[in-house]
Amino acid sequence: MKNLLILAFALAIGSSAFAQDKPTARYSGTVEKYDAVTKTLVVKKNDKQGEFVITDASEVLQNNAKADVSAVAAGQKAEVEFWLDGAKKVVKKVKLSGTAAK
Repeated sequence: MKNLLILAFALAIGSSAFAQDKPTARYSGTVEKYDAVTKTLVVKKNDKQGEFVITDASEVLQNNAKADVSAVAAGQKAEVEFWLDGAKKVVKKVKLSGTAAK
């Protein structure tokens, strides 16, 4: 029984570490919109836009300080670090700067 518990614990730690070690990519631009219900972030860069999903594990920084996801607002500059989960782009970290559009 003790060996089974040790194995289960090791697998739990290993799987959470694996999720954080996924290869990431970056995308930067201006926040077009954020939908708090679907947790979808849209960032526009020139004539293209990227759509990302913010999870509870995503890190949000506002002017290099840790912030709540409610800080995300249209018009801010955003640097998004994300990984792919199938076709879905999942935010690992988003750095926000500037002020929201009025």
